[in-house]
Amino acid sequence: MKNIIVSLICGLLGAMIFTVANNYWYSRPIAVVKLDEIIASHLKEYGDKELTDDERKLASESFAQSLDSVMKQMGDEQRVTLLVAPAVVTDVPDYTEFVKAEIRRTMNGK
Repeated sequence: MKNIIVSLICGLLGAMIFTVANNYWYSRPIAVVKLDEIIASHLKEYGDKELTDDERKLASESFAQSLDSVMKQMGDEQRVTLLVAPAVVTDVPDYTEFVKAEIRRTMNGK
C-alpha cells in the first residue's frame, strides 16, 4: 500500500512539473492586431503625398517588409500569438498601436 501511495504522489508531482514547464516554455497567449487599420493608416499617409509610381512601389514594398518583420518580432518579443482582430471574438490584448509605431519607426529609419 505504501508503494502505491508513493508512486501516486511521484506521478502527480511529475505531471505538475511537466505542466508548469510546458506552460512556461511553449504556451503563448493570443493577442490581436487590427491589420485593416494599419493598412488604412499607411494608405492615408502615403496616398496624400505626391509620389511617382516608382516611389509608391518602393514605399509599398518597404511597408510590406516592415509589417512582416514587425509582426514576427512583436510575437517573439512579447511571446504572443498575433491574430487579426476579426478572427478573435473574446477580449484579448490589442497590439495594433505598438505595431503601427514600430512600422513607422522602421520605415523612417530606412
